[in-house]
Amino acid sequence: MFGGRKTLCLISGIVVSVWSLASSLPAISNGADFVGNSGCKCHMGKGCFEGEEYKERLHSNTWEKRLKGTPDAENPDCLKCHATAYGEKIAEVGKKYLPNVQCEACHGAGSEYKKLKENFQGKGKDAFKELLKKDPFEARKVQFDAGLIVAGINGPATVKEQCLTCHWENKDDKNKCPKTDKVMDYKDYFKKDDHRDEDEIDVLIKKLSPEDKKKWAALLPKDEILNTPLKPKKKE
Repeated sequence: MFGGRKTLCLISGIVVSVWSLASSLPAISNGADFVGNSGCKCHMGKGCFEGEEYKERLHSNTWEKRLKGTPDAENPDCLKCHATAYGEKIAEVGKKYLPNVQCEACHGAGSEYKKLKENFQGKGKDAFKELLKKDPFEARKVQFDAGLIVAGINGPATVKEQCLTCHWENKDDKNKCPKTDKVMDYKDYFKKDDHRDEDEIDVLIKKLSPEDKKKWAALLPKDEILNTPLKPKKKE
């Protein structure tokens, strides 16, 4: 959803403590400011599929449930995975980090992405919506150009690679948090927390000719798990 250096963790519902001493979620700033989920009216608005999914998952309260009120609430080692943008440039003055694993933790600092959505090419708030309707592929490209990161497309080679910066799959992992023995079953939790829904570009990707697949190769999923069936939308 947001943009920055190269890193989506679709696993925002993993029921394990997201903490790592030797490995931490990379800061994904690319020179942009972190604006926080509250700055995203599109994806976090009422009724938005991605936003509704996120609010139900553990990533949405990793700091509040695990660190708030504890001696580790301001612990840098913990904040690297339980919070977002620790040590990075945050738009809101005075903020040292954004609590919980917010969208930008995986999709990159969102200030430039936000500007794009609000005033594409200086043409106002509806300009990007018009581009999205007219040319979904070009719309995705300009989002990536503005810093949007999606693992398996223009970020880490796989979603799993990104998730394992803060999670672990076995108790002997050198990056495992010493405060818990819980481990992650990646494929299982991907299914639980898959916040992909089918939109216009997904439909168009299925219809691409071999030539167009080459043209838009940089925008297409390369991680096999991103080609699995999309999670059904919830009934209204």
